[in-house]
Amino acid sequence: MSGFDISMYRDMFVEEAEELFESADNVLLEAEKNGSLTEEEMGQLFRDVHTLKGSGASVELAYFAEFTHDVENMMDKLRNHAIPYIPEMAGTLIDGLDVMKEILQMECNDEITRENFTEKTEELLVTIRAYIDGEGGSAETPEAVAVPEETSSVDNGSSPSSGSWGFFGEEVQNSEETTDESNENFGFFDEAATITPEATIEVPEVKKEIPKEKAPVAAPAKAKKETKEAPVAKKAAASTIRVNLDKIDLLMNNVGDLVITNAMLTQFSTTIEEPKVRSAVLERLDLLERHIRDMQDSIMSIRMVPMESIYSKFPKVVRDISKKLNKKIAFEHEGDTVEIDKAMIEGLTDPLMHIIRNSLDHGIEMPEDRVASGKAETGTITIAAEQANGQMIITIKDDGKGIPADLVAQKSLDNGLIDENQMASMTDNEKAMLIFGAGVSTAESITDISGRGVGMDVVKTNITKLGGVIQLDTGLGIGTTITIMLPLTLAILDGLDIAVGETKYILPLSSIVESLQPTSEMIKRIGDGTQDLLMLR
Repeated sequence: MSGFDISMYRDMFVEEAEELFESADNVLLEAEKNGSLTEEEMGQLFRDVHTLKGSGASVELAYFAEFTHDVENMMDKLRNHAIPYIPEMAGTLIDGLDVMKEILQMECNDEITRENFTEKTEELLVTIRAYIDGEGGSAETPEAVAVPEETSSVDNGSSPSSGSWGFFGEEVQNSEETTDESNENFGFFDEAATITPEATIEVPEVKKEIPKEKAPVAAPAKAKKETKEAPVAKKAAASTIRVNLDKIDLLMNNVGDLVITNAMLTQFSTTIEEPKVRSAVLERLDLLERHIRDMQDSIMSIRMVPMESIYSKFPKVVRDISKKLNKKIAFEHEGDTVEIDKAMIEGLTDPLMHIIRNSLDHGIEMPEDRVASGKAETGTITIAAEQANGQMIITIKDDGKGIPADLVAQKSLDNGLIDENQMASMTDNEKAMLIFGAGVSTAESITDISGRGVGMDVVKTNITKLGGVIQLDTGLGIGTTITIMLPLTLAILDGLDIAVGETKYILPLSSIVESLQPTSEMIKRIGDGTQDLLMLR
């Protein structure tokens, strides 16, 4: 395959893998919480992991495919009721997905070796293979598929590109029905054969090598029969395409140029002396403006994605950290379908993650402390989103112990952010807002979760970069609510033209509380009668 650059397809796979990991994680988190796994959920898990394994092998991620193969085997056994589901399996499979993510990152960065791969997977594989064998204790390593001597380097991991072939051969033997699913889920690799025709040159050679193997292979006629529905899947896959956001930004910029050109023509039309001609030109320019606005709205709708795409990242974090801290914490979310600009999401995910991690670490108390203070032993973190007044409003609320305002103020004083006079004149809420200052933290010790005093400072900085503002409301023993207000998009900024004397300004509509046309009765003269005053209220 000389001249074939696999890196482009690896990037495509990594992007696809993020979505598949989230899907599988969310199913397993629900299973862990409910203590059960439905038939539909088992099928979904198998499809996600099967796609991860097959796609990973297709882009020559042999180590990733090797470990994923064992996880897939366990899920296949569950799906086919070869082994019974027990609640402890959810935790094992969640750990398996975490290891898959680590191996994927290491292999993509060329940091993986047979030694560190074994170190990462050995202990977990014992548990997984024990479940597969129906033992639940220790398990011996399953017998490997026979590999010809010419490709023996696969065994020691020195040839990732050839390492993937063993998995495909074994899959045909073990699970014939997965043929449909592999065709259904590999749509985005179809173009590889078109873009790089040389990639198909070696196929006849591979076919010649296959008869040398003694491992049994499923009958081709059976596999062919089961792939009849594949065209339907391809048709469904073709209904959506992945488009780089930069291309949409370029299209939006071109529309912006049209808006400016239309405004210039409108301004120029005022110089037309003939009334009928001027009126006709303005009428057509108004029509053009409406078309441009429709085009603008259509492009914006392409950029918009639901908040669910952010929310899906948090349940796993809440589960892992609460487990590590021995806390009982429930995560709730509202406004999943509320849409926000994709570009905003890129800058919003990290600040929200910081806030949630702080709530987990500092906000929610230990179960025994909550019970002692008359609360339920399980704390709750709620994130909600809504659109109001042309803005996106996001609130993150916990029912924890609240922020000690005096302690925050003292830390800010020690760091030189305020002086004693400022501290004395501040309300409790103003003191609590100082938590967003650089180096301010209420943590008694630094952990790998939080406590360095940089997280909340970064939160405010990032929100400000997005054109938003952040507010905080807290009460000791009650909890904390953080409110973030953002523009719906950074691509378009609607404004209102105003003039002050000879100077003209454009004010963002999101910053305007009220606009009105004053009557003569509302204008009063003051002083020597040369100054006007607007009596608004």
